[in-house]
Amino acid sequence: MLKSLFYILALISLSLQGVAQQQINMRNLWVRPQVHVSFGDYTLSYTIKDINKALSFLNDLDKALYGSTSNLDTNKDYWVELFPGTRTDYRYRLQPMIQNGVGAYLLLCGHAEIQYKKHKKVKTLEAHLSHVTETEGSIFITFYDPRTKKMVFEGKMENALYNKDLGID
Repeated sequence: MLKSLFYILALISLSLQGVAQQQINMRNLWVRPQVHVSFGDYTLSYTIKDINKALSFLNDLDKALYGSTSNLDTNKDYWVELFPGTRTDYRYRLQPMIQNGVGAYLLLCGHAEIQYKKHKKVKTLEAHLSHVTETEGSIFITFYDPRTKKMVFEGKMENALYNKDLGID
């Protein structure tokens, strides 16, 4: 009896993990990305236009923790280094905005350029979504390169952004 209960629980937990995974195809960006995020062996590049659009969605949801726009100059390049874990010590305003605000959302939409060592582009990602917290309404997401099985990015996004269409292609 106890053994069969264990097998049932194991089967349920494995099936739930399958639901929480998504395969994401990265899209070609029409504009040269200006914000470059170093995360381990990977460099993720975003356009300021996409970041501002995602921030406007957060503003519409009354979740404007980072303002309604990034206030970044589109003629400059910005370099940021992030580490695994969403509660690290940030030195610049751009770091938490990417890791806890819009970075995971833009990756989930496929709006980023990702390079792995020696400028090899990553064309697909595997997203592992975890639970939604009751108090914050956030989804924690870890992205992996399906070829190398290495972590590409780890961050969180607002639950309300999950099915929001970026509409920029």
